[in-house]
Amino acid sequence: MAGRRTRPQTALGITVGLMLSFTSAVCTAEDITVKAHVDKTVVGLNQQFTLMVELSGKDINSASNPQLPKMDNFAAYLGSGTSQNIQFINGKMSVSKTINYYFQATAVGKFQIGPVIVKAGGKEFRTEPISIDIQKTSAQAAPSRQPGTPQDTGPAEDDLFVRALADRRQVYQNEPVTITYKVYTRVNVTSFGFSRLPSTAGFWVEDFPMDGNPTTSTEVLEGKQYTVATIKKMAVFPMTPGKKTIDPMTIECEVRTRRRTRDLFNDFFSDPFGRSVRKSVQSNALTIDVRPMPEEGKPADFSGVVGRFKLNGSVDKTRVKTNEAISYKITVEGQGNIRTLPEPDVSFPPDFEVYPPKSSESINRRGSVISGKKTYEYVLVPRMPGQRRIKPVQLSVFNPASKAYETLRTDETVIEVAKGDDTFIAAPSGLSKEEVRLLGQDIRFIKTAMPSFRRIGGGVFQNVLLWMFFTMPLLLAGGAVAYGRHLDRLHGDEAYARNRRAGHAAKKRLSVAKSFLNTQTQKEFYSEVGKALTGYVADKLNVSEAGIMTEDIRCTLQKRGVEKGVVEDYFACLNECDYRRFAPSDATDAEMKAFLQKAETAMVALHQNISR
Repeated sequence: MAGRRTRPQTALGITVGLMLSFTSAVCTAEDITVKAHVDKTVVGLNQQFTLMVELSGKDINSASNPQLPKMDNFAAYLGSGTSQNIQFINGKMSVSKTINYYFQATAVGKFQIGPVIVKAGGKEFRTEPISIDIQKTSAQAAPSRQPGTPQDTGPAEDDLFVRALADRRQVYQNEPVTITYKVYTRVNVTSFGFSRLPSTAGFWVEDFPMDGNPTTSTEVLEGKQYTVATIKKMAVFPMTPGKKTIDPMTIECEVRTRRRTRDLFNDFFSDPFGRSVRKSVQSNALTIDVRPMPEEGKPADFSGVVGRFKLNGSVDKTRVKTNEAISYKITVEGQGNIRTLPEPDVSFPPDFEVYPPKSSESINRRGSVISGKKTYEYVLVPRMPGQRRIKPVQLSVFNPASKAYETLRTDETVIEVAKGDDTFIAAPSGLSKEEVRLLGQDIRFIKTAMPSFRRIGGGVFQNVLLWMFFTMPLLLAGGAVAYGRHLDRLHGDEAYARNRRAGHAAKKRLSVAKSFLNTQTQKEFYSEVGKALTGYVADKLNVSEAGIMTEDIRCTLQKRGVEKGVVEDYFACLNECDYRRFAPSDATDAEMKAFLQKAETAMVALHQNISR
């Protein structure tokens, strides 16, 4: 009598069942057997095929991860998934593990997949090479199916695809094009991940934020109704004229399908939730016709700025005394590529001491256009009294809406400078107007006469309060610099920001899960706990939460020194969350509370290991 149990399937780890194999290579020993085979030996160009490596024997847990041969000259790696089976036959246990590696054919011809290498128990196991034929169109005939054989209701080509849509196809140089990538589906897509992002060589790119899971809508296309989700949106600014091509984007989708048979008895007892099938879909390429700037009416000082902008100049005060600092600001705001705006050419009075400007910018990526504001702040110190004028600043831009050049100008600024004292203030560069207000109070000047000195107490270096008075500003300045660098890194380093905020985000998600801590809402409870666990490890490793794969994350965590037991406990919680979402509602309040504590413990253990 034989009993069998299979590890449950999760949304993070893809378990692939038995597949029809045409070619295989086997390497055996007493304690382990290694097999390698492909699901098909004749593949169409750009179609997907699977290399399956099967390990069996009592020592497979000590085996290393399979070392794949070099295949980049004819195939592109897409991802991997693992399944493990445990069988009891006549009281003896046998264990086997299958690792599926997914590839996409990229070249036409006949090729060989070299040996797969596995190390275990100090030995090295090599499989035999496998031949594969990649053709322009698939010549593989579908295998005949006997009555009663399960039929895989996988998605057809027109049931799942990606479209790249551009709001315009003909633009001027540096004029933005908004590109939206949408998934059209008539099947149940449980998750997706980006396997190849679009190539944007020759463009300046600004991505629109995609907060959380993509929202869906319905759309009728060629008489068929689809569920549509926007998965990526970006604005591209062509830097040079000519025909520009944006290559296709490829995503990997997990599609839940049902198996249908002609045997009603088997069909009734088959998996009611179906199984997950990996589907690779590719968007269309886009060609953009970029026109050069018109020569007619082009200003001599035109630097390539395209968009609709406003220019403004201002000072914090128009009446000052000599040696008193002034803040002069130039602000450019509107729609267009804010980041590439040049520094303005300003003509200041010759007796003004001018320090290099401090620039700041803010980009607005909400809506359908890129807009923002850029500010240049100058610190000016007048040295001579009298009426001084800052001439108008001008910026030449090309407005694509009117298809004409425009010259933006600020107003002339008049400053009345009165004679002040003989105090000379030297302001260090890079200060804003708020930082220069106290310059006159902070600086003490050298006296021409020699002062008289007398000894006080036991000497100044024995005065603790004096030491504290001198060192405290240095400590505060050092802390301010460190905090400023921390803020700059949070804004500029996405991996650092996600890592620092991972714990807070996980706690927030767990608090949402606690609100569903009731037997009537247990599916929502386990769903929120699963999101907290998945989101935490994705933030820590800076990977996409939507396309996270269990086996890849497991390997990454082990490479970073996380203990194997901690990893297994963490993914055991994920497996239980996925199982409970589809299982009948039978968990009690006590079980849900205990599982919440278990998930929190697993998260703390992972945090302690990954932060070492």
